[in-house]
Amino acid sequence: MPNLIFLLPDQLRYDFLGCYGATFLPTPHIDSLAQGGVHFRNAYSAHPVCVPARASLMVGMHALRTGVLDNGQALRPDLEACGIQTWPQLLGANGYYTAAVGKMHFYPWDVRLGFQYRSIAEDKRWLHIRDDYYHFLHARGLRRYHGQEHEGYFENRGAIINRLPWECSVDHFVGMEAVRFIREHGAEGPFAMMVGFPGPHCPYDPSPEFLEGLDPAAMPEPAPDAGDTPIIRQHNIQGNLGPWNGVDYTVFTEEHKRKIRLHYAASVRQIDYEVGQILQALRQAGLENDTVIVFASDHGDYLGDHNLIGKGQFFESSAHVPLIVRDPRQPGPVLCDELVALTDITPTLLG
Repeated sequence: MPNLIFLLPDQLRYDFLGCYGATFLPTPHIDSLAQGGVHFRNAYSAHPVCVPARASLMVGMHALRTGVLDNGQALRPDLEACGIQTWPQLLGANGYYTAAVGKMHFYPWDVRLGFQYRSIAEDKRWLHIRDDYYHFLHARGLRRYHGQEHEGYFENRGAIINRLPWECSVDHFVGMEAVRFIREHGAEGPFAMMVGFPGPHCPYDPSPEFLEGLDPAAMPEPAPDAGDTPIIRQHNIQGNLGPWNGVDYTVFTEEHKRKIRLHYAASVRQIDYEVGQILQALRQAGLENDTVIVFASDHGDYLGDHNLIGKGQFFESSAHVPLIVRDPRQPGPVLCDELVALTDITPTLLG
C-alpha cells in the first residue's frame, strides 16, 4: 500500500501558484508536484468556509448532510453510532498509521476524529489554547501574537511583518513536524498524514525574508466590484470587525489591496518552502516513490476582488481551489480540465 500525504494550506487561492499561471511569485516545489502528477485546473470547494469544508472532507459528505454549515459548528460526536466513519478511521482499520500535523480546525481543537497521531498547531487567531505549537513557543520564552500587536495592522488592513522569527513561525513549525514524522515513523509501514498549514490565511503576516524579490507592482489587479451585492459587502465588513480580526474594510483602497496581495504572496512562498522540505525528507528516507501526495486548499481568498476580503461566497477567488495529485505509479504531467469538487479527495484517499 502506498503512503498518503494530504497537504492542505488554509485559504490558498488557486491563481497564486506558478502552476496555475502566477508569474509574480516562485512556487517551485508545489509546481514540481503538478509536473509529476495530475493537475486539476477546475477544482472547487462546495463549502468555501473553513470548518464546513474541513468537516465535509473528513466524512466525504456535503455540508447539508454533515449539518456543519458555518464556522462555530462541528461534526456530531456520535458519528459512529450513526454508521459514519472518518477517512482516517477507515484507513487506520486497514493497516495505515494515520497522522494529523498542524491546523485541522476541529471542535474541540484536540479531538482526534480517527487520527492516531497528532501534532497540533491551530488557527493563528486562537491565542489561548495550549496546543503543541504553544508549548514549542513557551519553551523558547515566546507566545502567539494577535495581528493588532503588529505595527501597521489596522492601517494596512491586516498586512504585517510577523513579530516571531521565521524559525518560530507557525507554518515553519508545521513543516518541521511533518518532516519529523516522516523521519521517525515513515519506515514503520504505510502511513496517511494530513498536513494543515495555518497560512496563507489572514493576518497576512510573512517573515521578511520571503518578501525579498517580490514586486508589489507585479501583483495581479483585483476583480472589479460586482456592483449589485451591497448586502454581501456589508456582511463582509461586519464579519471582519469582530475581535478575532478587528480590521475595518469600509475604506479599502487599491493600495491596501496591493499590499495585502504582496504579503499573501510572501506567505505562499513560505508554504512552498516547507513543501520542499517535506519532499526532501521523503527522498532522504527513500519513500518518494512509495508516497502519493494530494495538495489542495479548503477555499480561497478574495484579496480585494469585488471589494471583499476573505471568503464565503461562490465567487471564483473564494471557491476555486488548487488540486494536485502526485502518484509515483502514474507519473505526470497530466492536465485535467474536468469539473471536480474538494470532497472528491475523500474517496480518492480511500480508493
